[in-house]
Amino acid sequence: MPTRLKSWKEKEMPESCSSIFGSGFPGDRAGDPCLPGNLLALEIFFGNPIDLGFSATFFNDTSLPERKLSDEEIRDLIIEAKALGVKKVVFSGKEAASCPYIKDAVSFSRSLDIDTIILKDDYHLSVNSENNIPPLCTRHRFSCVVTSYGYVLPCPGLHIPLGNILNQKLSDVLKESEILCDLKDGTSRIKGPCRICENAQTCYGCRGRAYLATGDYLASDLMCIKNKSGEHETVSLPLPVDGIIPQKPPMRIIDTLDTLAERSASCSALIKKDMPFIEDDGSVDNVAYLEMIAQSIAALNGFRKMNESGSSPEGYLLGAKNLAILGRATAGERLSIMVFKYARYGGFGVVKGIVSKNNEILARGEIKVWHKTDDSN
Repeated sequence: MPTRLKSWKEKEMPESCSSIFGSGFPGDRAGDPCLPGNLLALEIFFGNPIDLGFSATFFNDTSLPERKLSDEEIRDLIIEAKALGVKKVVFSGKEAASCPYIKDAVSFSRSLDIDTIILKDDYHLSVNSENNIPPLCTRHRFSCVVTSYGYVLPCPGLHIPLGNILNQKLSDVLKESEILCDLKDGTSRIKGPCRICENAQTCYGCRGRAYLATGDYLASDLMCIKNKSGEHETVSLPLPVDGIIPQKPPMRIIDTLDTLAERSASCSALIKKDMPFIEDDGSVDNVAYLEMIAQSIAALNGFRKMNESGSSPEGYLLGAKNLAILGRATAGERLSIMVFKYARYGGFGVVKGIVSKNNEILARGEIKVWHKTDDSN
């Protein structure tokens, strides 16, 4: 059993996520919920800040403290949701009922002819139940969650920020999200036993449980009773990068893909003496930091494409700018690399990267890359 699974097995996860919108939802509501940026339902979560991991730093102005959405910003969110096609709004979380402006927000939402409810209690399901079959949840195809701190999440159980509406329009967050695109196309993107399950057309397991157990939001749901015999087929992070990036030794610097999130990933690299970028005194040449960033974003792209072919995606480093060297690394040290693809144009992308050692930033910079996509042929 993967080590991740042991650490969270006794925790609770949202129960029947789709059911909070009603058993018949979305039914035959107008519009195609699978289209990018289309939205039929919105959950607004009021509660304590959620630990969203390393990737949340890429969506915030770190010079400003986190703050909650104001009543005016909640109204603006509802107006934008209505324009996107939302038919139902759910206010959830322990702080929803006590929020001083919740009644006004509900009344305003209903004035726009949106079916609106407040959940007085959290909805939970023990992940360790005997008959643990997911409730045919496909809510990622028609809904999302916005927290009272502005973060946009795919669902209550999948704590990966797609963006923050304090810095970006909700419509832009949904349109640019690679994770939401993957989840909307779940029947072809899901990996492992869930992909060939008899219920694959109507269910792809609980994505939150899969992510917590494996680090991969597209992995099979290992807690589903139908997958008990398929644990050996499920890949978990951290994962060695051989096979998911095109670089081979000695040019391959990074070792493992450790975590992934919205257009971002963290990787590790053990610096070896026989690497091409090592100076005579054992220090790492500055150009190696750019290569680490490039290989890390290649690992993210390769991991997302694992289902599509037996080889790693083709890609090239096209240029770099704003490289700042802030520290020094030497052979024998293990480095961490965080990358975030903040702009993309077809197969082209602009990537921010940070290389660190024991939480000390050694280098940061931006690179421009090209990766082969379906549109590149």
